[in-house]
Amino acid sequence: MPISYATLQIYDQYLTTYGSKRCSRYDTHDQKELQQLYSSIQRKNRFAPVYLNDPTTEEITYAIRLKEQAKSLHETIDVLSCDDESQLFSTKTAYCSHPELAQVSYDISDNDQVASYQKAPSKFTLCVDHCAMPQRNTSSYLRADQPVMMPAGSYSFDLITNKLHYELQFDLQPSDTHEILQQRLMRLINNSDLGVHAQVLHDEDRSALEITSDALGTPAKGSEHFHITDENTSHSSGIVHYLGLNKSIEPAQNASYSIDGVPFSSYNNNFRVYDAYEVTLDPDAISSGQEIEIGLYPDPQSLAYNIRSFVKSYNQFIENLRTSDQQPARLNEDIHKLLNMHKKEIGKYGIEISDDDTLSYPDTEPAATASPGFEELQDFGSHLLKKLNAISMDPMEYLNRRICAYSNPATSYVNPYVTSIYSGMLFNTYC
Repeated sequence: MPISYATLQIYDQYLTTYGSKRCSRYDTHDQKELQQLYSSIQRKNRFAPVYLNDPTTEEITYAIRLKEQAKSLHETIDVLSCDDESQLFSTKTAYCSHPELAQVSYDISDNDQVASYQKAPSKFTLCVDHCAMPQRNTSSYLRADQPVMMPAGSYSFDLITNKLHYELQFDLQPSDTHEILQQRLMRLINNSDLGVHAQVLHDEDRSALEITSDALGTPAKGSEHFHITDENTSHSSGIVHYLGLNKSIEPAQNASYSIDGVPFSSYNNNFRVYDAYEVTLDPDAISSGQEIEIGLYPDPQSLAYNIRSFVKSYNQFIENLRTSDQQPARLNEDIHKLLNMHKKEIGKYGIEISDDDTLSYPDTEPAATASPGFEELQDFGSHLLKKLNAISMDPMEYLNRRICAYSNPATSYVNPYVTSIYSGMLFNTYC
């Protein structure tokens, strides 16, 4: 059965907008969470009216966009709350004295067997000796426009990793120059997805092929992440020696650093400290011996940071919704009512509501005094989370729909997907 144009549009929308998005911890769910979601769908649709609707491609695209935007804002609030609704906006916030050198976050481990975070200090000094580096093979620098001094024909070489053995084949043309051949090998390696990537380097009128491992740190087995040879290939050999692909090998190394003078090492540039701080180093910016102070903001500053992050994400949520041609009045009305309901409460924290229902928060840092109570702000956050959950559950609720019939409340049969247009929108256009 041919796939409809609308389905292809939905697929393209998802792939280009959300398909490349990195999955977070909020994209996975255990059995209990899935059961709760299923039960929620049942409760919502059991007595819901059945709608007669033929959504357009634009409406379907908007529904998917609406669901994803609600999910994104929900995740932001979760991050600022340590996944505990009773702690909305009260999570502690980490700072870094050199944010251009390292990114840091504070995230207590959920492992009951680990209690090291209880001893995590509010401030410590990180001294970086060197970052984790990949293995890097650099060929000989050859005259870029000079013809290759080898017979034309079919060649091959082996790229050997710790797990697999690959043979890469290519053709050498009589008119190929050194740079043309290096560019061809670069594309061959990169398109093969072998756990390495290649690039052509230039030095005035010379060029070289650089091959770098995707993995950082010293390999678990052996001394190399990969090895290149053409001693036992099925086609002509000699290209490895001619280009010097194994001439200059820079071995991989682990990150080396110290915490308050105590040495540590890591296979990569992302590691946890005291099982509470998440640190990501920038190897292009950090120099050897660089000292970085990391710690926690005082409670008022943490609250200000959390509110500022929330306001930014919320305003982005509103902006993304209103850039679409589909602007349902019901959604705008619901958001407006929610804000007005909590206008006085959130105003105590310096949050102001604009005429277009966006939020603003001053950039000035709060005084390092005791934080105000979180109850009123948490009440607003809890109410907003319920609205975001409702949007995620059924975004089609906010599109114009014609009522066809109401379900029979006396029936005991429950099918959560009968009345949910959103659940099957990928197929209902041609099934």
